[in-house]
Amino acid sequence: MSPQTVFATIPALFLMVTSCTSHNNVEFLGFGGCPYTPELRSRLAEADPSINIIDVDLMVLDEGNPRLGWGAPTILVGGEDLFGLLASEYGSVSCRNLGDGLPSITEIRVALEARK
Repeated sequence: MSPQTVFATIPALFLMVTSCTSHNNVEFLGFGGCPYTPELRSRLAEADPSINIIDVDLMVLDEGNPRLGWGAPTILVGGEDLFGLLASEYGSVSCRNLGDGLPSITEIRVALEARK
């Protein structure tokens, strides 16, 4: 494992542990090449400014990481998709097919409230 990978992995592991211990932490999975990532990230921040958003760049995760089973963008609360979508067992970096469009700020807010 390269030093660069180690330095990228240690903070991610720390954030994974802390994200499991606080209901105020939400993991946001995305990557720079997905056009939906910035817009959903913005809507998530507006839906609940009090939450701690942990940004997870799917491009730096090791092969086999279970979070690769979700496409980008994804909002995870307690390791589960905010809207109940299941992860694929064959994870790879990809953009989600959002045929119905991105969830609105209100839909995100309601879903977050239901998780509290």
